[in-house]
Amino acid sequence: MFKIKFKTIRFVLIAYFMLILQATLINSISIFSVKPEIPLLLVIFFALYNGARAGMFCGMILGLFLDVLSGGIVGINIFILGCAGFSCGLLKERVYTAHLLTKILIPMISCIFSIGFYYIIARHFYRLPLLTDNFGIILGTIAYTTVFNIFFSHVLERLVIVRTTSLL
Repeated sequence: MFKIKFKTIRFVLIAYFMLILQATLINSISIFSVKPEIPLLLVIFFALYNGARAGMFCGMILGLFLDVLSGGIVGINIFILGCAGFSCGLLKERVYTAHLLTKILIPMISCIFSIGFYYIIARHFYRLPLLTDNFGIILGTIAYTTVFNIFFSHVLERLVIVRTTSLL
C-alpha cells in the first residue's frame, strides 16, 4: 500500500491550461478530424489518485468548463466526465496506477464509454450522422487518446506527484 502526496493546486493550473489548449489549439491541429480527449485523461488521472468522490467532482468541474468553452449544450460533458471520474475513482485501490497496462486499458475503456454516452445523449439534441458513418474517426480518437495517455500521464506524474511513501 502506498501513500501519495498530490499537489492539487498544480493540477488545477495544468487542467486549466490543458482545457484552453483542448478548446483552441488541439482542435486546429487535429489529424483527419482525430484528436485526443485531454479532459477525459485529466479526469482519469485525478480520479485514480484521489478516489471516486474527488474524481466525480473533478469531472463535473472540467465538464462544466469544457461545455462553456465549446459553446455546446451545457450538461453533456458534465455528466460524461463526472461519470468517468466516479467510475475510474472506484478503481483507486484496485489497480496499480504506474503500470503500462493500466495506462492503456483504463483510458481506452473510458474513451469508448464516453464517446458512446456522448453520442446517445447528443443524438437527442443535434442532427448527428449514424455511428457507423464516423466509425473511423471514433476508432482513431480512441487509439490516439490511449497512446497519448502513455506519455501524458508520465508527464503529469512528474509535475503533480511530489512523493510516494510505503505504508508497509
